[in-house]
Amino acid sequence: MMQALAGLSAAQHALLDEISRHPRPVTVADVAAAMGLHQNSVRDSLAVLVDARLVARTRLPAVGRGRPSWAYESVAPTQAAALSREFADVCDAVAEHLATTDPDPEGAAHDIGVRWGRRMMDLLAAGPQAPADDLVDAHAGRIRLLMSSLGYQARADEPTRITLHQCPLRTEGAVPVPLVCQMHRGMLDEMLQTMSGGAVVGTLTPFAGADYCMIEVGASS
Repeated sequence: MMQALAGLSAAQHALLDEISRHPRPVTVADVAAAMGLHQNSVRDSLAVLVDARLVARTRLPAVGRGRPSWAYESVAPTQAAALSREFADVCDAVAEHLATTDPDPEGAAHDIGVRWGRRMMDLLAAGPQAPADDLVDAHAGRIRLLMSSLGYQARADEPTRITLHQCPLRTEGAVPVPLVCQMHRGMLDEMLQTMSGGAVVGTLTPFAGADYCMIEVGASS
């Protein structure tokens, strides 16, 4: 859903915003009149939103002759940020629960991250094994690509040093929850374990700089 929202044009975003304002399904004629657009333009953009599963359509009851009209309603947030915020809130709630109920909250948070990393690796096709002479660099590159694909804006400052400039699990403006950072450590540990068979390890330093966290990748000792 986040990819679908990010891929919308400005006109499609505006249409989704308009439909989201209505508590009940609306027709093409309703939306065209409200936005001052031609019905054909609205119909074309609605087809994109329906295909992306951001808008659902249903047939209205027949009135008189002719085919019944389609009615449209929003079934998704209008901005990808809303999904990220909800995900961050859930993670914060899990962290708070662990902090108040688990005798070893850091260990439990790390275990959640390990399970998360395992699921992520299950979804990805494992690439060919990197040659031994550049094993660390190769796996650091794979981690950077993976973290960027998950929304962390990962950059390689050096071949084995990655900075993360965005965190989908942090509510903007809020103080980060340490146990959520521990979940990230578990995720990183599991991904590198799966990728390298334990030959490569990583260290995550939350807020290594004013606006970024850092991952350092190296050979296992």
